[in-house]
Amino acid sequence: MSTIKQWLHKVFSGLESQEQLDEAYLAQSVDACDLERRIHQLEYRAAARDGLPLHASVPGFHHRRALW
Repeated sequence: MSTIKQWLHKVFSGLESQEQLDEAYLAQSVDACDLERRIHQLEYRAAARDGLPLHASVPGFHHRRALW
């Protein structure tokens, strides 16, 4: 049993979690405005990916209108 556990640990230890990737992305921000933009992108990435309407304009999604 320990060999399977060791193999799984070896296979998955190199993979970063999405949370770690998000933190690294946010750490690359150059100022407060850039940080806020990146946070907004992360918060609404699922809506943008699924084609749901966004409540605010997002760079790169000019073809969608705001809900208000």
